[in-house]
Amino acid sequence: MFHYSGDDVLIAGSRREELSVRRVRSVLAVAEHRSFSVAAKVLGLTQPAVSQHIKQLEEQLEISLLVRDKEGLRLSPGGAALLPAFRRFLSSNGAILDQLASLGRGTLQILRIASPASYAALSVASAFQSVRERFPNHILDISEIDDEESFQLVRDGDIDFAITSVFVPSPGLRFEALHRDFACVVMSDQNALAKATEIDDTAILSQPMIRFPSGTTSHDWLSTITARAGVEPKTVAEVRQLLTGFQMIRQNMGVAVVPEGAARVCELPGLVAIPLKDRNLVRTLGIVTSDIHHPTDFERHLVDHLRIQKSDV
Repeated sequence: MFHYSGDDVLIAGSRREELSVRRVRSVLAVAEHRSFSVAAKVLGLTQPAVSQHIKQLEEQLEISLLVRDKEGLRLSPGGAALLPAFRRFLSSNGAILDQLASLGRGTLQILRIASPASYAALSVASAFQSVRERFPNHILDISEIDDEESFQLVRDGDIDFAITSVFVPSPGLRFEALHRDFACVVMSDQNALAKATEIDDTAILSQPMIRFPSGTTSHDWLSTITARAGVEPKTVAEVRQLLTGFQMIRQNMGVAVVPEGAARVCELPGLVAIPLKDRNLVRTLGIVTSDIHHPTDFERHLVDHLRIQKSDV
């Protein structure tokens, strides 16, 4: 029988034939582009070859993966349920090929981690520099993310560890606090509030706001300020990258509530960072690993240097 629930995929009986990377890649390409011809062009294949890949995979799994209706070509309910697993399958295959290519170039190990961009720039980069002499043929691969996606990547073994500020206790995962910083408000030095020594909720919400996405520490802090003040700020823009947001702030388009570390890593001419009057908005960053993870010497030395850097938490 075949069962699917969320990301879990179980194939029983005749369906235990090994999955083909080419077939899975074809399904994902058609799902993304909603076109067999466009998918074939992107993959460098003929349209009949793509169609055959999908037909073979559907026969192997005994389930329809694509449907065509009034909304056009799209994944079937079963195909949509399998989508996360298909993506992980290709990602894992790519990681193996990357490692093989690196070995061919003399690389001994690739350490894959996830980290907020500001912490990666301020702390991970210097820790990596400290261990380079001892591990000259090792590579550090950093994904700059700080949300629940990183926890699943740790569970699946797609990364070795994650550094996050949004961890909640989760089965199979361990958390070790490494660093703490406070909230501040970043604004243009031309802003009327730029000479203040600290800033309160009322002053923050009187300003147009550059916001960062849901799930980030900055978003959560602004939501807290908004809820307790009962005032919704005027949003000018929502951006994902710190540098983009800070460039908008330099032009005096708005202000942003961010961790002190983020303000330090993007110190640009024309910007000032002012502490919040409320010192209860604190970001605690820490390392997340799997209970079954076995760190290499390279990873242990890198983490040891991060521990040396850590503030009092």
